[in-house]
Amino acid sequence: MDAVVTLVMGRVSPDAQMALIEHYREALGQGLPPDISQTMLIRDGDEIGILSVWPRREDLAAMLAGGEEPFARRLIREAGGTPSARVFDFVVGKRNTAVGVPDPSA
Repeated sequence: MDAVVTLVMGRVSPDAQMALIEHYREALGQGLPPDISQTMLIRDGDEIGILSVWPRREDLAAMLAGGEEPFARRLIREAGGTPSARVFDFVVGKRNTAVGVPDPSA
């Protein structure tokens, strides 16, 4: 399996987090990029992250080679954070379709 998971993290002040969250929601409202199968915004205090699942490593490499700043990095940077990115190989996993992830906007 050549899938990868990216995690872009940064410390963002609580005041700036609200705008970042809204911008992320707006972007999701336009739909996911075709090369990403799942993405989520995560938070632990002032640290905020964007986790994305890429079914093909080649698609991530092509996006990075495009020369444009990746959305997750830009979003955190524009909110005053210093983004750091990690790429993890997807080794083994299973999705439980009977249990949904709660929608925090509900």
